[in-house]
Amino acid sequence: MNQHFNKPAITHKLIEIIGNNFSYEEIIVIGKRFNKDFDIRMEENRFGRLRLPPHTASEHLIDFFRNSESAHELVRFLIDLDCHSLNGREVVFDELEDLLIILRQNGIGYDFNGREFYFVSEKDDGPKWEECLQENKEYEFSYVSVDIVKSSELIRREDIKLVYYTVNSLYELFKNTAHSNNGSIWSWQGDGGIIAFWGEHSILQSLYFSMEVLGLLPLFNARDNKFANDINLRFGIDRGWSIYKRDKGSIISHNINFAAHLEKKCTDINSVTISERIYDVLGDKLRSYFQSVGELDDTRFYTYSPSGFYTRYADICDLQTLEEGVL
Repeated sequence: MNQHFNKPAITHKLIEIIGNNFSYEEIIVIGKRFNKDFDIRMEENRFGRLRLPPHTASEHLIDFFRNSESAHELVRFLIDLDCHSLNGREVVFDELEDLLIILRQNGIGYDFNGREFYFVSEKDDGPKWEECLQENKEYEFSYVSVDIVKSSELIRREDIKLVYYTVNSLYELFKNTAHSNNGSIWSWQGDGGIIAFWGEHSILQSLYFSMEVLGLLPLFNARDNKFANDINLRFGIDRGWSIYKRDKGSIISHNINFAAHLEKKCTDINSVTISERIYDVLGDKLRSYFQSVGELDDTRFYTYSPSGFYTRYADICDLQTLEEGVL
């Protein structure tokens, strides 16, 4: 397993984490924890004792661990140190999850409970971040609440086999589309649930997921929906910080609740409603797809619907045709 830790992407990320988070002296302390003979102090001269820049010192430390084939011990040490103290200073790594994702992409996972690395199955097709977040550490997520409109009325008179087939097919659509947008289904009640997104692009990915599902919905209704009537959906999206738990049902999050309230109280069928916390960080192009509708709990919300977008697009085309004098 040691050779996996010596790949360039992994060593570069280790150098970045250590160089960004520790001083020259602290890097020496870390090295001596594993080998008392480790030392990168420069000889004193007429300018005094020279100090290496942290990133240069970090390179020396990584070379030391790589040559001793114990890089995995350094990674385990960093995982254990996250959100704890070193020499009286609390250490919180912003990049540690990125390192664990890179490891996972190279076939290595980490069991936080057993503190052991393991080989990842090639069938592991879920979002890489899902197994790389630490219990009881605070992260920012984007949440999508999705619901089948009037689901109880839809299935009341349907054959149970048709219900089973249709609902499971819809779940597969949600799961596959969520995975392709780096999202994870955190809860599912058969007629809807919560999909979570984490990472640098989580806000965009939560939007793309919702828009993609709506775009695929007509095909789903034509091909996979065995009900007499079409299935319609509603989406609510919000973002915010919460303490991560493996048991998703125990996660306490105002933003999950707000996304659900947006979806249930403020969203028309086959449309997406977003909070101002989502809207405020979008670019101009994406903002142009949404219209301000109102407020919920003193928070403005904005709505997108494919029909409105296509109508607007058709209007633009008609306007261009008129301006060009084409009948």
